[in-house]
Amino acid sequence: MDVILIGSILFLLYRFERFLQRPEVKLNIPIEDFLEDITIWMKDMYPTRRKFPSIVISDHKSNLAGEYNYYSNEITIYMRNNRNIRSLVDTQIHETIHHIFIDTKSKQELYTRQLKEYGYWDHPGEILSFTLSKTLTERYMRSRFDKKWV
Repeated sequence: MDVILIGSILFLLYRFERFLQRPEVKLNIPIEDFLEDITIWMKDMYPTRRKFPSIVISDHKSNLAGEYNYYSNEITIYMRNNRNIRSLVDTQIHETIHHIFIDTKSKQELYTRQLKEYGYWDHPGEILSFTLSKTLTERYMRSRFDKKWV
């Protein structure tokens, strides 16, 4: 009897934890279209010669909200770590800024060297991306949310 009670409690705790991990992003359009709009908005402000990255939406567990991969030219957005619209916009903009500034193999190698030297939070590229994305997220939210997407 005790085993059944303990098992039931553990199961309920597991389900509750899964419920808490569920993103609260609720859009009236497909998330792919929403992320594409952010990309188009960024392209207009910061055009580059390079093709803008493709977006991969992941439900996998990660310590990251998102990541940019220079070699595959992809941005991966981890939905479990983007629990609301503002976080999603901020992550997409942050990773797009990496794409804009890391435009050569030598800059990617510099980013990797600096990551070892400074760590993530003191990395010059991360400081730049966090600072810019904070301001640009506010601007995007003000300029785009009259479209009734949420």
